[in-house]
This record gives sequence, structure tokens and C-alpha cells, in this order.
Amino acid sequence: MMLRRLILFVALLVASPAVAATEPLLNDPMESATNWPADASDSVTAQADVVPAQKGKAVRLSYDFGDVSGYAFVRRDVKLDLPPNFEIRFRVRGTGGRNDFQFKLVNNDTVYWRTWSDWRAPAEWTEIVIPAQEIGFAWGPDNKAALSSIDSMEFVVARNRDGGAGTIEIDDLRVIALLGPRPAAVASGPTENAQLSMLAKKATRGEFPRAFLDEQLYWTLAGSDGGAVAALISEDGAIEPAKGSYSVEPTVIVAGKRFHWSDIRASQSLVDGYLPIPSVKWVSDGWSLDTTVVADGAARSVHAGYRLTNASLTVLKLTLELAIRPWQANPPAQFLSQRGGYSAIRSVERHTEGVVISQPQGEGDPVLQRHMTFASVPDRFEPAVLSGWTGKDATIATVAWDIELAPGKSSLISLAMADGAPPKPDWQPAYDATIAHWRDVLNRVQIMAPPAQQRVADSARTALAHMLMSRDGPMLKPGTRSYNRAWIRDGAMMGEGLPRMGRADVAREFADWYGKYLFPNGKVPCCVDFRGADPVPENDSHGQYIFLLAELYRYTRDKAALDGDWPKMAAAWAYMNDLRLSERTPENLLPDRRMLYGLMPASISHEGYSAKPQYSLWDDFWALRGFKDAAEVAALLGKPEAAAMAAARDQFAEDLHTAILAARDHWKIDYIPGATSLGDFDATSTTIALDPGGEQNRLDSKMLDATFERYWREFSARRNGERQWEDYTPYELRNVSTFVRLGWRTRAQDLLSYFFADQRPQGWNGWAEVVGREPRKVRFIGDMPHAWISSDYLRGALDLFAYEDMAERRLILGGGLTPDWLSGTGSGISGLATPYGTLDMKIIGTAKRLTLNIGGTAQPPGGYVFEWPFASAPPKARVNGQNTAWTGRRLLFPSSDKTIRVEIGK
Repeated sequence: MMLRRLILFVALLVASPAVAATEPLLNDPMESATNWPADASDSVTAQADVVPAQKGKAVRLSYDFGDVSGYAFVRRDVKLDLPPNFEIRFRVRGTGGRNDFQFKLVNNDTVYWRTWSDWRAPAEWTEIVIPAQEIGFAWGPDNKAALSSIDSMEFVVARNRDGGAGTIEIDDLRVIALLGPRPAAVASGPTENAQLSMLAKKATRGEFPRAFLDEQLYWTLAGSDGGAVAALISEDGAIEPAKGSYSVEPTVIVAGKRFHWSDIRASQSLVDGYLPIPSVKWVSDGWSLDTTVVADGAARSVHAGYRLTNASLTVLKLTLELAIRPWQANPPAQFLSQRGGYSAIRSVERHTEGVVISQPQGEGDPVLQRHMTFASVPDRFEPAVLSGWTGKDATIATVAWDIELAPGKSSLISLAMADGAPPKPDWQPAYDATIAHWRDVLNRVQIMAPPAQQRVADSARTALAHMLMSRDGPMLKPGTRSYNRAWIRDGAMMGEGLPRMGRADVAREFADWYGKYLFPNGKVPCCVDFRGADPVPENDSHGQYIFLLAELYRYTRDKAALDGDWPKMAAAWAYMNDLRLSERTPENLLPDRRMLYGLMPASISHEGYSAKPQYSLWDDFWALRGFKDAAEVAALLGKPEAAAMAAARDQFAEDLHTAILAARDHWKIDYIPGATSLGDFDATSTTIALDPGGEQNRLDSKMLDATFERYWREFSARRNGERQWEDYTPYELRNVSTFVRLGWRTRAQDLLSYFFADQRPQGWNGWAEVVGREPRKVRFIGDMPHAWISSDYLRGALDLFAYEDMAERRLILGGGLTPDWLSGTGSGISGLATPYGTLDMKIIGTAKRLTLNIGGTAQPPGGYVFEWPFASAPPKARVNGQNTAWTGRRLLFPSSDKTIRVEIGK
């Protein structure tokens, strides 16, 4: 759901040599601003005027982005049929910084465009010619549809690097039919990544990363808590010390033979099995190499340790070479915020402290000086230019150490990398301090699991680290490479897991930071980046923001902070309330639109609806959560609008559930649809209805069961090889929590087993955003790790042990634990934060005798619920020595300020 949609094409301005027809299809001298009204996204100003031109007049678009992201445009409605071949000509000049300039042709819901990224308007009149073959599909229902007619056209300035205020003046717009068929798009010369791929395929296997050999590469993050340091290490042992930087690749020489990643057996691991200190181990006959990365947040540096070990019975003479290369560990198939692959190196120079790698950052930007220092002086330093390279900025270098090792002995070569001042190569202090920090942070909640299930506990702790490392200061981001912005949906769902693990402070920092970017009308932006708040209407945002603030109060009980949050919470509620009222129209009461009445308006918050906005129930379940929380907070704070908010909550809930039933009847379906406007199936989206939506008991039980029974059937067919599939997103981990709430504990465990098999590589406890059926088939896979997916996993893992029934204010215990979790030494959790205090729980036993011990400070008003996990009928139960009756297969008992002991059976 989270793959970002707008990918801008970059090309040169070229003139078409084709012969034009005599009369233009459209000839607009741009003499009137009336034909070209201006508009803009939220909080961006735009104005259209007529100004003098070289001949006559021109239309001027004046824009000001202020402190937000967004766009400004002028638009003309014009019905026009287009021939197979044509070109568009206009003249342009302007003022302002570098932003994106876009020319759009619109046909109903389909948009085609030509874009220029980080474009600065020329100061003098310049003609732009756009051949038809340079106009590409932007978005819409059918990306195969030919551009044959339009109903409008736009000139757009979208904020990119500089933002600010400026002008674009446009004159003499013509659409000209050309003779002959449309030429094919002219391919430009090979990109840097394409050139690297060609060189790799000619070289000995192992000299280049496998990503340049058309093989999918996997990697993980070695970052600091807070994201000040964010290095990557690939599964093959290449290290990228900073976003977009060079990489360092090891080679071992033994008896004259060179060993690359392709010549050894590799495995991956984390310190203690869960700490975010990753290693790659190379093993060959008689020796091994362990490459480990440490992110030192205090010193803002990256430390790499290379431990060579002689596993033979004789003395070995080895050479460790570290190659500095002009490419990232992040592979070339990755894009969005950061294109992977090639990374320019202008020079590598030897200095007293080590070496300095000079990397140009872009046109007009200074060259970045990156330092690498060594704990021991290398025996050789050899700079060069990449062999066969035809461009510039492809300097390489090799540093090497000659090592003699007695049998069974090891030698550690370490180095430090940082931008700016040379870092101190203090490997052991950095290693020890980093281990101590993460052990403290990640063990505030302890999960006790059987040995066969230790992966559940380890991956939960690593998932917390993923969220903490992927931050950028207060920003909670889904990743550190493909994504460079914060979404409120990610933050809200991470904010549901972080407090449970003892890090409510992180969620609080995010909420405070994000709250600064609300629009003046109360609209909550879907996301925020360096350009400011994004104006794209995604109608899940408002409920998510309100939920995050309410959730923070539930875990911290900080009423003063909640009171400070109230003005923004109330503003977001008011904006959201206006949205739902806008759909309570007579038109939407007609039979063919009844499933839209009173819902959030159509939006593209759901990735599957990016081509055309839809009435997504994802938006509505989040909105209902926001309406519930706002009403509860208003009552808690004694606000005069509390009654009106409660009434709005109830009305929206009624409209929502009525719309679901109307969609069922309209589309003749038996499941809860993803969007009522489509009647489509999307169980992973529907999970929000249960958590955090809290609507499980109010949903039509037959539709609810049918929804997730269908998901289970389709999942099982995929798992069992009974249906073809190409890839999936591990957002599906969300279904684990839903299955636990449905009482499907065995199925929940089966889901986990399947998803664990797709952690690539296994030893690093993380998932990519996209998992392919063929592990080595190259595709965009998003960030690794992907922090939002990590949060989905973490919530599911914790729910196995305990989760909150918000409606009844109860804690449900052990709902996801199957009998194999309870035998032997049993299972448990301690230090788990809940809205009612901390929970310690230990459960052990069999169907004949089981004990459940509950401690901590939690005192849920509705008490506790434990459901019998065995197929047999539940035997007699005693709670602190008192006989307690079962309600069906559920045992309900009150909370206490003392330890509770539940004994079941003999």
C-alpha cells in the first residue's frame, strides 16, 4: 500500500525534425488569463495574470510555496482530438528556484505528462518543443490507453528542491499535427548503472556486486537510535556507510588466489541474534572472514570490523583487500527518494589519518568530503579509475593488509567512516557501547518463548530497532533509502507498537513534530518531507493523527500533554467531520450510490487506488477510530463540544455499517470490500476494522468471517503452490493480529511460519517491502528493513501474548499461543506496557494441568480474559485459590493489585 506513486521522468529539451501540417490543431496566443485560471494545493498561493511578451501578451503564473509542499498550476479546458503524431510548442521564461515543471494533457481520469525535475525557468524567452513520443502516461485507470483526445491541459510548478516564490510566463502555445507515424521514443545513451552492468558482465564474477549481474541483492540497516547514522551492509559483505555513498567491498587473497563474494559460503547474523549489529561470515577451506558493522550514534560514525580466522592446521599468509567503489550497497533497481547503484567518486586521496573520498552531490552542490580512518596502517594504497569506464567520477581505490596467522588464530582489521572530520577508529569502545545501548533499549520488554519459537522473540526486538534506526530525528520513516518522508499512517501504526515496548517517548516526539504541519483548516497532511506538508488528499490521515494523540494519552496518562494536543485534535476532527458530511447528500441515497452515503470522500490513501480515487473503507475505519477517540478525549477534558462529537461518532458509525451492507447488496458479495465504490477484496486493508478500529463486534459476523476465510484460502493456495503468484507485500503480517482476535491461533502461527521463511536473509530478522516468489529475480523491493512492516510484525507478535479489548477495557491473554508454546518451560512476557500499566505473564502446562501467573502494575477495569487453547473441554479453574466458572471456553476474572495465579485442571 505504501509504494509511492509519482515518479518524475527526466529528459533533455529537444526539437522535432518532422514536417508540420500548415494549420495548428490549437493555436493559443496566451492573451487572456480568463482562459487559464490558476489554482493550487492547500496553503500554496497561485495567481494568473496577463503580462507583456515579445509579441503581444503572455499568461503569467505567480506561485508561492511558503513552508509547504504542493503545486500551483494554470489550466485550460479544451476539447481536442489528437492525431497519431503531433508536437506541442510554447515559449517560456520566469523567475524562482529549482522546482519541477510539468506539462499535462488530461482525458477524463487519465493524465499524460512531460516533466522536468529540479528545473529553473530561463530568464529569457525560450521555446520548448515536446514531440508526442516524449509525453508519457502519468496516472489513471488504464496505463495502456493511447493518448488520442484531451479535455484539458495544464502548466504546473510542483515544489522540489528550492520551493519559494516565483513566476512562470507562457506564450504562443501550439499543438501541431505532424505527417507520418509517431516516431518511437529515442533512447538516450547508457546510464551509469547500465554501463556498470555492461562492465560487470564482462568481468570475472565477483568483481562487481550481484545486483549488476541481474540478480536480486538483499541488505540490512546498521543504524543508530534516532537515525543519525544509517549504514547498509549487503548479504555479500559490501558496506555503504551513508545514504548514497560509496561502498567498501572485501576480497581475501590466499596462496595467490583471490576470493570474492562469489567464491565462498556466506551466512548472515546479528549480535545476540537480535541486536542491530549485523555481520556477514565468509567461509572457505581453512579460513573465514567476519565482516561486522557498528553504527556509533554518539560519534556519528560507522565502524567496520574484518576478522580473519585461520581454521586450518598450518600457518596461513593472507591478504585482506578493501575496495572503495563508486556504487552503493543499495542496488540499482531501487528508486523513489534514492536511486540505487552508481555513486560518483571524484577522487580518493591518502591522508595522515587515512583516506578522503570526494563525492559530488549534484549540480551546484559542494563536493562532499568523506573520511575513512584505519586502526592499523595499510600495507598498500592503490587509487585508480574504474577500468572500461567512459564517463567521469568513477575513481576507485584499494587498501590492503598482509596478515600471517598461526592455526586457530584471528586478526581484526578495523576502520571508521564519517563525513566531515576524520573519525577515531576506536572499534572496541564503539562496539561495546553500541551493544550496551541496544541491550538496554530492546530488553525493556522480555519475551519468553520455546526454543523452536525463539525467532518470534528475536524478530520482535529487532523490529523495534528497525523503527528506532529508520527515524530521522523525530520523523518516523518507513526506511532510509527509498523513502525520505514521514507518513502519518506509518507514524500512527508505529505509535501503536512503540509505547507497548517502552518507547512512548519516540511516538511523542513524532506527534509533536508532525503536529506543526497541519494545514490552517485542520487538514492533516498524508506525509511531510523536507519540502513541508504534502497536500494530496488521503482521508485516512485525520483519524490516524487523532488516534496517535489519544493512544499516547492511554499509555502515558499525561493529561497536560493531551490538553496541549486538544486544539489540533479538534481542528483535525472538524475537517474530518466536514468531509463525511459532504457525502451525506440526496444523490448518495440513490440505490446505485447508497454504499457511498456519509463515508469519507474518495481518496488515494490506499495504494491500489492511486489510478483513480475510491471510497476506501481503510479511510473510514481510521476515521471512525478518530471520531471515537476525539469524543472520548473531549469528554475526558470536559470540552463543551463533547456531546456534538459523540453524536457525530454515532452517526458516522451508523452510516459506515449501513454502507458496508449496501455494498454487499450492490456488488452481490459476501465479504467486506476494500472500497464500497468497487466491491473489491482486500483483507489486509480490512484488518484496520479490528485493530485499531475496534469494530469486530459490530461488523456483520458472516461478512467478517467470509472476508478472512477467503484470505486464508488464498494464502493457503499460495503457500501450498496451488496458485501462481509473482510477489506480495509483508503488510500481510497485519493479518496475524486479526487471526488472533478471531480466535484462529493455529492459523496465526501458520501465517508467521510462512512469513518468517521470507525474511531475506534469514539471519537479519527483517522483511523487504516486496517479497518475490523468485528470490533472485530483480525487482523494486523497497527499503530493507521496512519499518512500517516491522511495526506490523511487532504488533502481531505482542498480540500473541496480550492485547486490549478497547470496547470492554479488558486484556486478552495468550490468544495467539498454541499448545506447543505452553509445554516444557512454557512461554511468557514481562514489562509489556498496556493502557492500564505493565503486564508480566507466564503460562505453562498441558490440557490436563495449566498455570497462568500474572504480575506487573496493570489493572484493566474490565479484567482479564483467557481462552482455553486446547481442543478438549476446559477443566475446572481456580483464580488465587477460588473456583471460577468458564463462560463457554473463556475464563473471565478481575484484575488485582497483587499477583494473580490461575490454576486449570488437576
